[in-house]
Amino acid sequence: MLQQLLENKLFLSILVIVVVLLLRLLLSFIFARQKRWSKQDRRRRINTVHNFSNLLIFLGLVAVWVSELREFALSIAAFSVAIVLALRELVQSLVGKLYQASMRSFLVGDWVKVGDQFGEVIDSDWLSTTLLEIDPHGLGSGYTGITLYIPNNVFFTQPVKNLNFMRRYIEHTFSITRENKGGNPFAAKKFLLERIHEHSEAFREVAARYCQMIEHRTGVELVGTEPKITFSSNELGHDVVTITLFCPREDAHEIEQNVTEDFYNFWYSGPQDRQETSQSAAT
Repeated sequence: MLQQLLENKLFLSILVIVVVLLLRLLLSFIFARQKRWSKQDRRRRINTVHNFSNLLIFLGLVAVWVSELREFALSIAAFSVAIVLALRELVQSLVGKLYQASMRSFLVGDWVKVGDQFGEVIDSDWLSTTLLEIDPHGLGSGYTGITLYIPNNVFFTQPVKNLNFMRRYIEHTFSITRENKGGNPFAAKKFLLERIHEHSEAFREVAARYCQMIEHRTGVELVGTEPKITFSSNELGHDVVTITLFCPREDAHEIEQNVTEDFYNFWYSGPQDRQETSQSAAT
């Protein structure tokens, strides 16, 4: 009876699947209970267990049905070209996963930008990578709630940018446009720098250390922690003030609004203040 069961390929297939799934559940349960690991470490280990268990199931089923697969392959030799074309995307996804794993371009929990898609990696298997989309405009608005499923073959055709170092601090750039009704716009530069320094006083030292760490690890020279203010004009002749500062990601939007409010308060705080500003700029 046992000999017959061991020769039954369907029984062996079910046995392989059940054994591997039980091992996966056991290891996932053990890793999930390890409180000494961070949440991201536990997710990464569980994701690795899932990927290897899927690979073991695939290899086990191939080993069980190898003779039938050989006969099947011989029987469809005339359709080999069509099969290759049909499985091209699948093979490219598998090779793309191996390429990404060898390059270690990102891990589960990292922030990445694949082509035009930006998000946090929450899962990565042999065929696709799952991203939880993040608002790309300034990185300050958080998650959009949209889940992106990206086939791994795009790693050959789209650039992959790892933005994990930008999870806490970012180079935030924004512009303020004002109709020129007289007066030198450069008169507001000193005032804006003072106000930006006041808004960033709480995190200035931490930002400087974090900026140095990013430059050391990535080999890229950033603009630094000092705010940059440039003045230009658009096609309508309006004044455009562009401000770049290194600040915490979650505070970027609030600082932008505060600086914008300061800018307009400088010009529209009152006729007397406006007159004094014009006189000081002229001198």
